[in-house]
Amino acid sequence: MKIITNRLKDWVLFLVMPVVLFYLSQNMLTNVIGRVNWQLQIANIVLMMLFAVFVSSLAGKSSLGLRILTVLVWLISTVDAYIYEFRGSYIMPWDIFSVGTALNVADNFSYVPTTRMVIVSILFIGLFWAEGYCKVDFSKLFKRAALRFIISALALASVFCYTWLIHRNTVIEKLGIYTIQFDADGLIKHNGLGAGFIYELKFLSVEKPAGYSSSKQKEILEKIDADTTSAGSTPDIIVIMDEAFSDPAVDGKIETNEDYMPFIHSLMNGAENTQSGYMNMSVIGGNTPNSEFEFLTGHSMAFLPKGSIAFQQFIRHEIDSMPSYLKSLGYSTLAMHPYDSSGWNRTKVYPLLKFDEMYFLDDYYENLNLPEVRKYVSDDAFFGQIEKEVAARAEKAEKGPVFSFNVTMQNHSSYGKEFDNLPWTISVNGIEEMNKQAIRITNYVNLIKLTDTAFEKLIDHYKNSDRPTVVVFFGDHQPDPNVYDIMWSQNGKSADTLDKEDTFNTYRVPFIIWANYDIEEKSGLEISDNYLGNMTLKAAGIPLTKYRTFTDEFSKKYPVISAIRTMDADGNSYATDDVASELKEYAAMQYYEMFDDKDDYE
Repeated sequence: MKIITNRLKDWVLFLVMPVVLFYLSQNMLTNVIGRVNWQLQIANIVLMMLFAVFVSSLAGKSSLGLRILTVLVWLISTVDAYIYEFRGSYIMPWDIFSVGTALNVADNFSYVPTTRMVIVSILFIGLFWAEGYCKVDFSKLFKRAALRFIISALALASVFCYTWLIHRNTVIEKLGIYTIQFDADGLIKHNGLGAGFIYELKFLSVEKPAGYSSSKQKEILEKIDADTTSAGSTPDIIVIMDEAFSDPAVDGKIETNEDYMPFIHSLMNGAENTQSGYMNMSVIGGNTPNSEFEFLTGHSMAFLPKGSIAFQQFIRHEIDSMPSYLKSLGYSTLAMHPYDSSGWNRTKVYPLLKFDEMYFLDDYYENLNLPEVRKYVSDDAFFGQIEKEVAARAEKAEKGPVFSFNVTMQNHSSYGKEFDNLPWTISVNGIEEMNKQAIRITNYVNLIKLTDTAFEKLIDHYKNSDRPTVVVFFGDHQPDPNVYDIMWSQNGKSADTLDKEDTFNTYRVPFIIWANYDIEEKSGLEISDNYLGNMTLKAAGIPLTKYRTFTDEFSKKYPVISAIRTMDADGNSYATDDVASELKEYAAMQYYEMFDDKDDYE
């Protein structure tokens, strides 16, 4: 009787431990009650139990298997909690492609644990201790090792079946899975750590659009009249994609002791030879290369798996792009980024986009000892280097035109501590205590002011240049959502309670196209990143390619198409997923250009 009681106790413990493990892991991130519905709680618990069987069968003893699983889950949930602190989102499947990039900037963040993290970690330790009392012995239950491997294999197969089921629309509906893709915060908080991650696996591959035909897309392109063999003018084109640059006022009313971006505001208010407005991005707080991808190719992340990284997942061969097209017109093409070359697969992708040269921190800028703000090369120093490199390429090319694409680093997160080399000349009104939230927004607006000053200096340089030059400037995304905590609070809002329109605003950044010669002035424009390349070429007097002509025509119906927001010509806004059927022509043409078309300019 005692043996039966002990075995029953062991099995009860074995079944209870994954339940506790789920609740601990979820509470490392947020409160479960009121967030994750009971169906999804059960779904997450079932998944945890399958992993418990898988690990324990391999380990032979349940105590060892459960402890291994507990350490892994603690580690994952702790990393998730830090990632939320850093960028306001959680680990997604595609983040495995970004580990190298994450490690590049890891030493720029504070790793002081929150009170929640400390309390839950102590509870994890208690669970680890209690698991020693679970004595289910898989090695005795299944005396042959082969049987234990079969049980493990069955448990793993069940996980794959579970994944298949959770991707079915009927199951998604019955479980009440949260599906708003632009809300990474909500995806984990409402779906649970395990089920949320597995649900997102469905977005790792690109499916052909319904009814897609490569011959049909080719036929459509062939009918488009576009002369891409020569250009009426070939000015130098300098593009600056400025890290995390945005205007906080887009998100809510903010009062400061003085304007934090007076020069850029002046350009956006109808300045001479300037086109400006706000651009809707597909990312927030990170995933910079997706902004590069949209600008350089004219493609939209709206038609790629949600949260994917195009540079790492989908560019495996040469594809048509702005540098490849300009190169065919006689431009020398140069890409520069004053940070590590190991980030985001750029060293492999840039040559496929037909950049002649590329320079990074580790093979160029370190030798120059360029001044830094915090731990990054300052925008002022980098902009000065851009001037020198463009001039040098112009001389090398015998006065030929230059296309220079530049990704800055000065304004990169994190923002939560004070720095001796970042003076605070801008202060935010209404701050009573200089706590971590106050430091974040104060650092941020002062970084923006430094960029504004540096950009004015760059424009002054090209005003006095005798070479026709077009300068394009835009932010790659808004900063981590927690930077604006105080501002949102002052506006009676919070990051967790934003409505749809407020959320759309968190993806908008300023853009500028300026020339040192006469171009048509435009201001107050609302576009998306995939269209900015077309605007740049048209401002420079360069004809559009067939594909860009197609997308330019499409922009007249839908001037904004990002992964998050779509806006029609009447100014109506929609979540992009809700109007996918209206965008299918663009989706089909983009699929053709990315995966089926051959290079048009060789």
